[in-house]
Amino acid sequence: MAARVRRRLCSGAVAAVLLSAAPALSACNPPAPVADATPTVAASAPASPSGTPSAVPPAVARPKVSRAALAYFFKIALGAEYGDELSVVVRWTKPVVTVRTDGTVSAASRDCLERVVADFNALSATTKLRLTGGGTADIRMFFGPVSRFRAVEPAYVRDNDGFFSVKWAGDHAITAGTVLIRTAGIGATVRCHLIREELTQSMGLMRDADDYPDSVFYGRYWATPTRYSRLDEKLIRLLYGGAVHPGDGRDAVTRAVIVS
Repeated sequence: MAARVRRRLCSGAVAAVLLSAAPALSACNPPAPVADATPTVAASAPASPSGTPSAVPPAVARPKVSRAALAYFFKIALGAEYGDELSVVVRWTKPVVTVRTDGTVSAASRDCLERVVADFNALSATTKLRLTGGGTADIRMFFGPVSRFRAVEPAYVRDNDGFFSVKWAGDHAITAGTVLIRTAGIGATVRCHLIREELTQSMGLMRDADDYPDSVFYGRYWATPTRYSRLDEKLIRLLYGGAVHPGDGRDAVTRAVIVS
């Protein structure tokens, strides 16, 4: 199945909410201000194997990245399509990001979500996703009718089948996220695509581009890929490989890699 899609990505200023949608048609409204988005300050240094504090983290080898992968990374991971200007990396810094599902989750959707988590974790060296059965979580993933979306996420923009929002602090480290997935009126393949795209975008790869139809970030036509393309995998490895940090711009990312 292929359907035309126009996607919108909105961002706020420095401490902000970042929104993304996977609609048939969508609009973009300014996000609500974030009340508590102050930078987090570490209270202690990690201990070395000998038990003494270590103030300097171990050096990370500069990864080799193709020119095509680096160019695509700049398109997907830096900036937002709409809203305030943002041209730096925004991502999670926690070693584990928990995901809690709400609403009606079919067996097929659960299987798809588990595959996405496993695929992402196999590619990420610094941050892993973990599904949790209840309580609080870093990312709330709601499955339900579109009529419920606004109640779950007030920043939701109407006419979107898939949607995410994330909050980050002044250091551009993501602190919380919400993902919305439509359950009624779409097929399992489309829904699985939305699960992969929106959850991955909530990890910091937040833009769409019209370059590669097999990419989950493809924005011109909705071809509903349900697997990461090889280029998608390279983007995740780069973002969560340890060499790229929140707040890094184009120059900092370029210095952190070896272009091959």
